[in-house]
Amino acid sequence: MALWGYTLDAVRARVRARVAAWLGLRVGAGARIHPGARVRSGAGSALGEGAILYRDVQLLATGAGGFTIGARSHIAPGGYLLVAGQRLTIGDDVAIGPGLMLFCESNAVVAQGLFREAYERADVRIGSNAFIGARVTVLPGSVIEDGVVVAAHALVRGRLASGWVYGGVPAKPLHRIDGAPAPSASP
Repeated sequence: MALWGYTLDAVRARVRARVAAWLGLRVGAGARIHPGARVRSGAGSALGEGAILYRDVQLLATGAGGFTIGARSHIAPGGYLLVAGQRLTIGDDVAIGPGLMLFCESNAVVAQGLFREAYERADVRIGSNAFIGARVTVLPGSVIEDGVVVAAHALVRGRLASGWVYGGVPAKPLHRIDGAPAPSASP
């Protein structure tokens, strides 16, 4: 019986993707938006071939903001991606764990004025063949290059260079993917 429920969810996810396409989102073949996912897409937004947004993902782009999620990439349940009026680009073959918090727009710390009225806004880019662990937070302006692993609970700000495993708050290189140790300073 459980297999039947999964099959029904997969069918509903494909239907939701087709409805999103009808509403203006570019949707590649085999892409899925599972029930409970909320997608607000801005101009030029696209979900690549075979891409999956699982349950309870909120992907919110407004106005001129938009996103591109590459082929065969997925965002696990509970992801919150605030694109707002900026641009989010996720490459092909990216695996994103549950509970991702990604911000292209966030409140900023200012010397004078109200924090609730100050914002930092910048595009975010995640390259291809990246693995983002559970409950990672990605801040405005971050770039995660191709072939990067980000450990669970890390805080990403800035550029993460290709070929490294990163972890911590803020994320720092732990070791090369090929096993070589990290230098004492960032790569």
